[in-house]
Amino acid sequence: MVAADAPPKPPPPSTADPDDDDDYQEYIPVNKRRSMEAQKILQRKGRPASAGDADADAANQPPAPAEAKPSPLVKASQLKRDLPEVSPTEQLVQQEEKMVEHLSDRKTLMSVRELAKGIIYTDPIPTGWKPPLAIRRMPALHTDAIRRQCRRRS
Repeated sequence: MVAADAPPKPPPPSTADPDDDDDYQEYIPVNKRRSMEAQKILQRKGRPASAGDADADAANQPPAPAEAKPSPLVKASQLKRDLPEVSPTEQLVQQEEKMVEHLSDRKTLMSVRELAKGIIYTDPIPTGWKPPLAIRRMPALHTDAIRRQCRRRS
């Protein structure tokens, strides 16, 4: 093995000198890069900005907050506060209106066939039920008094 027969190896390229490399780009800090990009964008929009103005504006102005939207909880509490006070008599009227609306729902208890043919029941359906013996033997005046009491409560 003769070492003289092999061609000499070329020396490795030197990377120590950045001036020799044509593709070398100097490192620019992130803050400077961002300010330069902001300036480019402003120049595209037609607003010339100096380098000092962009840095000063960014440092002095806090980030613009988005339009503060109230949360649904805040909205609900505001709506409750804005509602007018309802007097007890108005509450009774509203309850009666709801009851009348629900009474009209009784038509839905009829079958489709009965509604289509227009069948209306005038007589109650006969059942085998009778009131208890003690109630049947009560005088009519006493049963009428009980009925009046029950009507007042409802």
